[in-house]
Amino acid sequence: MKQDTQQARSGGDSYREDDGIRFLVESALRSVALSKNHTKPATRSEWVRHLCDALLAESDTGYQAVLSDMVLNGFESEDIYHSVVPDAARLLGEMWLYDEATFVEVTTGAARLQGLMRGRNSGDNGSWMDRSVPLGQSILLVIPQFEDHSLGAFVAADQFRRHGIWVHLAIGLETAEVVDQVAGGRFSMVGFTLSTGNCLDELTGLVSDIWAGVTECPPLIIGGSAVDVESSVAERTGATYGVRSVREAIERCNLVSIHEPLSSELTF
Repeated sequence: MKQDTQQARSGGDSYREDDGIRFLVESALRSVALSKNHTKPATRSEWVRHLCDALLAESDTGYQAVLSDMVLNGFESEDIYHSVVPDAARLLGEMWLYDEATFVEVTTGAARLQGLMRGRNSGDNGSWMDRSVPLGQSILLVIPQFEDHSLGAFVAADQFRRHGIWVHLAIGLETAEVVDQVAGGRFSMVGFTLSTGNCLDELTGLVSDIWAGVTECPPLIIGGSAVDVESSVAERTGATYGVRSVREAIERCNLVSIHEPLSSELTF
């Protein structure tokens, strides 16, 4: 086995070509399996898996066809956006963790989900803003430069808007730009999304700069998977709270909500 491995590595380009061929074969097999799967999913979890398979396929339209099938089979659009999409995002992460999909495939699938959320937000024609004006509250959700995963923040932003809260997104800004946004925005809350605990030092520095640069600073909230992994994330970074859901963030910051029931509560 060792000799075979050494021979494979000594092959250089041929070894990498074999990897590329294997990737193409796996993608082709997944596409064929998806196209031949005529059995309608029987449960919600099977629909989520079916959607993930389509998100990982080479076709750019396969996942859209699955979404159409879901609507035809009784799924409400609100349930798809606020429950199915987050569940699909989690499943994609699990598939990469357990070697059911490659990093490239999962990245592609997550990008398609993110595009779906962006398309929804841009297609609202200002309706969410109109609903937010009577409550008079706005928040800032920050996706730092060192954070690679932004899907959760887009989903959370949509959920905050459903509560009647005006949401501003700051994506990939420099530290000084974030401080300026917080200082001049009159926000009722500033939230940060953090998918892992690997960037706690960077976030600690950002939080520290905000506290130092803003005279009247709103609560600084951390959400995302990092909160589940590191329960003391707020204490470690100097933030006000670490939260596990949109509703918890609203309650801790005493934000006014229209109390619209959500089909799924998730962190950002």
